[in-house]
Amino acid sequence: MSTPQTLRAPAALRKAQKMAHLLDTAVGIPFTKIRFGLDSILGLVPGLGDLATAAMSAHIIHLAGQMGAPKTLRIAMVRNAIFDFLIGLIPFVGDISDIFYKANRKNIRLLENWWVKTHHQTLKSQAAEHLSRWDKESN
Repeated sequence: MSTPQTLRAPAALRKAQKMAHLLDTAVGIPFTKIRFGLDSILGLVPGLGDLATAAMSAHIIHLAGQMGAPKTLRIAMVRNAIFDFLIGLIPFVGDISDIFYKANRKNIRLLENWWVKTHHQTLKSQAAEHLSRWDKESN
């Protein structure tokens, strides 16, 4: 029996997820649930750090465009990125807020939700097919 072609998350989404993780949650503070990433670290460099992380956030939004994400979704992502950039410009307050306001993770959640909703029927039928095949193999 041949296995059907499995729908997988596109490479652009996987790349965006990795970038968001690196920017917002790559490092954990031991014995806490607090995580941060390059956005918080580079934000300590006045101006340039914030510009660098804004460029990376823009690349995530660009990847969303490559995936065919609708304009309304990309606009919401831009708003999150701009807010993160502007708050990051405030000395000290911006650096602390980067630890808690994870714009890139928010954008990835928006993108993932859109992608799953867009491909819901295909994912649902694939899951049913895999479960059916698994059930037949276990009997």
